[in-house]
Amino acid sequence: MRQLPHIILLAFFLTAAASCTAVDDTLLSEEVDDFARGVVTVTALIAEEFEIAEEINNLGFTDNLQFQLELGGSPETDLKPLFGATDIAARQNLLSALRGYAEMLAAVASGESVSALYAGLAGTANDLKSLNSGSFNLSHSLSFLESNRLVSDVSFFDELFILPERDKRLLPIVEKGADTVKKTAILLYFDIGAKEDQSSKCSFTYPGNDLTAAMSTLRLCKGGLRSIVSNAIAFDTGIWKDRLAYMKGGGLGNSGGRAVAINRLVRLQKLGQSLDRLLADTQSALAAMVAAHESIGNTLGATQKSFSLSLSETSKNLIFTEKVRTLASTAADIKTALADITATSITAQDFQGTPQQNLLSGDSDDK
Repeated sequence: MRQLPHIILLAFFLTAAASCTAVDDTLLSEEVDDFARGVVTVTALIAEEFEIAEEINNLGFTDNLQFQLELGGSPETDLKPLFGATDIAARQNLLSALRGYAEMLAAVASGESVSALYAGLAGTANDLKSLNSGSFNLSHSLSFLESNRLVSDVSFFDELFILPERDKRLLPIVEKGADTVKKTAILLYFDIGAKEDQSSKCSFTYPGNDLTAAMSTLRLCKGGLRSIVSNAIAFDTGIWKDRLAYMKGGGLGNSGGRAVAINRLVRLQKLGQSLDRLLADTQSALAAMVAAHESIGNTLGATQKSFSLSLSETSKNLIFTEKVRTLASTAADIKTALADITATSITAQDFQGTPQQNLLSGDSDDK
């Protein structure tokens, strides 16, 4: 909400410029360039969000291992990642294709050669053909057939990559890319998922989303990255709640140890809340990306027909840019908070009683 005045102000100036004349080449090139930078940033952030999820999983594993060993237990000592190498590679290929498409648009808009860019995307285009729905978290809200169809649709990026070699005009590329960009955004939207059910149908079937409608209409069932992260946070916070309960029940501990446990518990819960907001905002940014891409097509149409665009139309790219800027700032804060938690050295001694307490309880060294 704090960014709204800034967005309106920028949109006002852009609209004023557009109302004086048809959209000129400079404004068009800037719009496409802003869009490309936004896509590059948001794809990098999505990759980082999966890395953050793994770090939280590692933290929970470490905390649980330490606590169970202190209790004299025999816990699992093999760390299991949340995502396999194949699953991560599938997402990287998809994000790379989306990023490459946006960079290609910027190159075409500025008149630069796309030959080198296309050569670098040849491998990505090849890898897209081997994608399958099993590498993504879609089954929570889409049927098997719907998932396969969606993944199949995003493989058309390879056709978009060769278009500039045939046709240097931007409009045909944007028009042909509209469906693939939207389907890719929807796939990532479902893959990020939901922390809880968003539809009453979830208890017995799939929500029945219309994938051709606006992304704002999508309703998901619990699942995807948001649910996975929520479970990972809940697992780790559960460990610290158990520590506090153990101390209260007469186990080893002192006031300093309780303070450490309380501090970690609170910080983990705040981290989980911030991360879920980041993931939800990322989904919102994906929807804004689709709208911004559509806006580029409308801008190109306005250029050809020499008419001006409305305020709501010219603001779409600005809204996307602002959302991505805010996402990057939030992600940086979350990474700092997680690094601080991970760097905090906590040992068994932090939870052991003081010498005076040990004497009172009969746990001194002189027995």
